[in-house]
Order: sequence, then C-alpha cells, then structure tokens
Amino acid sequence: MGRPTEFMSALRDPKNKPLQGRHPADAALRSLWVHVAFADGRVGDAELALFQAVTPGVSRDELLLQIAEDAAKPLDLQALALALPDAEDRQDAFMLASWMVGQDDRVHKAEAKILGELMRALGL
Repeated sequence: MGRPTEFMSALRDPKNKPLQGRHPADAALRSLWVHVAFADGRVGDAELALFQAVTPGVSRDELLLQIAEDAAKPLDLQALALALPDAEDRQDAFMLASWMVGQDDRVHKAEAKILGELMRALGL
C-alpha cells in the first residue's frame, strides 16, 4: 500500500489506525490536502477533523497553526511529483485530492484549478 493510500485510509475512517511512521512524501501530501481544503478560503470543522485523523497527538490549535503555515506557502506540485515516482501512487494522490474536494459537497473554482494542475504535474 502506497503512502497516498495510507493517507486516504486514515482520512476515510478516523477510527482506523492513525497514519503510522514517516514517509518522504508526507510533507508534499500534507501540503496538497491543506491547499485543497483551504482553496475555498476556509477549513471547516469536518475538514479539520480529517486533518486530526492523520496528525495524532497534535492539538487543535497547533494543527490550525500548521494548516495556516502550509496554506501561506505556494503549493509545490513538482515536489509532490518527485516524492511520488510510482505511477500508482500518483493516481492515488489525485484520488486523495479529489476525495478531499468532495468533502463539502461542492467544487469551488480554486479546487477544480488545483485538480487540473495536479493532473498535469503528475502526468495523469
């Protein structure tokens, strides 16, 4: 199971085991889902709960600070592509981002733009 799939598993069912260990793609994947979740200008309670699922042991305030710091930096899709050389992991990263977009039951223009840029950067 690739790291994007592990993220997806932790996000889909927070009662499952939290994300375990570290992976070279973690920072790029976290940046991706922060930018997707924050693309509409806010992080809702449901989205915040998802973030908590993949960051066990981090307080809500610390998590909000991390989200704000990630959101303030440009999304580096090339770093994500380099961190995910496997084609299946790239597809799974796109599925992860698509799933995050669907969490608030509407697709914001900025979210759709990120998905398009992500497809191009990952060669999908």
